[in-house]
Amino acid sequence: MTIDKMKQTTFNKATLGEWEQVALKSLKGKTLDSLSTKTLEDIILKPLYSLADVAYIPTSQTDIVRKAKSSSEWAIAQLAEGATSEEVLVDIKESLGKGNNVIHYKVEKDHLWNAAQIEEWKVLLAEHPTILDVMNNRSFLNHFTDLKGLVKGATDADLPNARTYFLDGSNIHQAGGDAVSELASVLVQADALARQTSIGELVSKAFVQFSVDTHFFMEIAKIRAFRILWQAFGEGFGHQNIEAIPVHAETSLRSFSVLDAHVNILRAGNSALAAVLGGADSVTTYPHDYLTGVTPTSNRIARNMQLVLKEETHIQRVIDAAGGSYYVESLTKELVEKAWTYFLELMQEETIEDREAKLLARANEKWEQQLKLLATRKKSLIGTNTYANPADVLPNAIKQTDYKRLAEPFEKLRKAFHKSPLNTAIIPYGLLKEYKGRMDFVSSYLIALGISPVVAPENLKPFDLQKWIDEQRIHYVVFVGNDEQTAGLVPALLNEQLSVPMDVAGKFEEYEDWLDAGLSGRIYAGQSLLEKGQQLLALAKKEDSNVNA
Repeated sequence: MTIDKMKQTTFNKATLGEWEQVALKSLKGKTLDSLSTKTLEDIILKPLYSLADVAYIPTSQTDIVRKAKSSSEWAIAQLAEGATSEEVLVDIKESLGKGNNVIHYKVEKDHLWNAAQIEEWKVLLAEHPTILDVMNNRSFLNHFTDLKGLVKGATDADLPNARTYFLDGSNIHQAGGDAVSELASVLVQADALARQTSIGELVSKAFVQFSVDTHFFMEIAKIRAFRILWQAFGEGFGHQNIEAIPVHAETSLRSFSVLDAHVNILRAGNSALAAVLGGADSVTTYPHDYLTGVTPTSNRIARNMQLVLKEETHIQRVIDAAGGSYYVESLTKELVEKAWTYFLELMQEETIEDREAKLLARANEKWEQQLKLLATRKKSLIGTNTYANPADVLPNAIKQTDYKRLAEPFEKLRKAFHKSPLNTAIIPYGLLKEYKGRMDFVSSYLIALGISPVVAPENLKPFDLQKWIDEQRIHYVVFVGNDEQTAGLVPALLNEQLSVPMDVAGKFEEYEDWLDAGLSGRIYAGQSLLEKGQQLLALAKKEDSNVNA
């Protein structure tokens, strides 16, 4: 097609009804509702959003978000790392020379600073914006009474020129909470501080931090929703045009995995982009190997994620680039409504301790929901519960963080099976084309647990199968075949009383009868990896004790 023809080409205007007809045809009997999904926040995501979805959203929503930012820019705030004070200073100066905009440092107790280093600090702090965490060592502030910037763990008396009222949106996220809980938690904290001091004091001294996970559009909407909730909060205290406060975002470690750690680069990149599109004023991106030991290369990759976003995408030239999207605006509105409703519910509790307890209880409930989805593989964590690499070996030391990590229960199972191996075989029956799907499923299922199965020669007779099991020193087998082969051969194999436990692949009506005949269990889609893993681990430890007896 020529350029002239392309310019002359027109498209018929499609209606929502026409789209629905095409969608229903492709669904082959399923309903349109099957395309909708429910989020952790109990928000229903539709497959298609149109102008009708934003017709009820006031234009002030987008206006509030955009007025909250004086600039479309954001600050790159990579965290300084180092085993000693000398290494920390070297890292800070190097990172500032390679694209970092902010001195971001968590003060450690074992970092000792001499007089010359303190003077270096004073020069650096006078020239660059600062985010400091002194919760572990407040004595560090004794040298910097006129320090400016965002400081966690300090008081107004310590630093009258800094923002020291820290609204922690990460705490509930780290405990497993959803976006609604995080937003409501920040409002609860803000209310307590406003009543202790004043709303004016809070506005001038506060800053907020959010952890941004991989649920891309939800995380964009979360930061946007905070801007609107902050405006509503101010109005509740009589401030009709409350000033915006700085929003700092860090990429979440909740989805980080030690296994196949390079996938963490994609997770962090996804989160960083969501934070920027959501309107964060500063962003910290964790290196992909943060859990096992940061290297200069991984630090550079993490920093360069944000540099690439600035230099290649030009999103730093647009305030609220996501604004106007039917989907994002609808999601923002729903988050605002749910978070404000939950905030009011929390405020009915008598004390802030009661409110925090209620928030943590909800966070734990949401955490269990997430684990269940991963355990049943209704949600994927690449390299952990799907597409696991059996060659991956867990390191002896894994850095402990404040985050509950979704991969951690799976990592513990992998480590346990490495210590107590379970020699496992898949025993296939029938034609390859008929059982291969089930065989591949069972294989990937077991590998995700840390068990690397071998495949027996197909269609072995019971005597030959037992001989092969003995020769290969197999501890446990899984029968794989099509429905007909399974129904016909499993009872026969059970009658032969193999010397090792046998599971069956799939779900069958005869399962209870097979259990009575000696079947050990089954593996099927939708089964909990974590529960099955614990059952097999008990078997592995029993075999291990027999070997060592």
